[in-house]
Amino acid sequence: GGDYFDLMEISPERSAFVIADVSGKGLGAALVTAMLQGTFSAMTLGTEPARIFTHVNRFMCDHSQVERYATLFFGILDRTGWLEFINAGHLPPLLVRDGRAEPAFPSESLPLGLFRTAEFKTSTCNLQPGNTIVLYTDGINEATNPRDEQYGIERLQEVVTKNASLSVQDLQAAILASVKEFTRGSYQADDVTLLIIRY
Repeated sequence: GGDYFDLMEISPERSAFVIADVSGKGLGAALVTAMLQGTFSAMTLGTEPARIFTHVNRFMCDHSQVERYATLFFGILDRTGWLEFINAGHLPPLLVRDGRAEPAFPSESLPLGLFRTAEFKTSTCNLQPGNTIVLYTDGINEATNPRDEQYGIERLQEVVTKNASLSVQDLQAAILASVKEFTRGSYQADDVTLLIIRY
């Protein structure tokens, strides 16, 4: 599949997380997914995020036979709540604070694999204890029901806000149950990937 997520311990003080959605399906998407996994495991060696993104982007552009691009959100969270992140064309995650979910961390960089000379911006944010980040791929917001209506980000916000006080595991279960109820057995063309980080 073309969806990818991972969690990596960089040091006892810092952890990294990533979620990505590779364009297309089949073997080509799966190969790019595998390449991303191998590359981002190198984060444990301490390379700066923007340099990793630049390297992966140039590799994808230089190997035109890949013919794929990837949207990707990558973050490094330390013990104090300091978050460094790059959003390369990915859907804005939901940030849950004070019991309410709002889109946050918008994309400020292009997806990987579109332009060889693309630059990638690292941004920062300070999380407070209890803050939760809900990351997802478009298999969730673009899930359709029998009338071909999409689940949508607003519905996701409502479900997350309603269940914000639950544990991470129960919040995840509530989101997936809501998507399942909405789609009512309709065929879904995309993978569904959900990653929840709570500080």
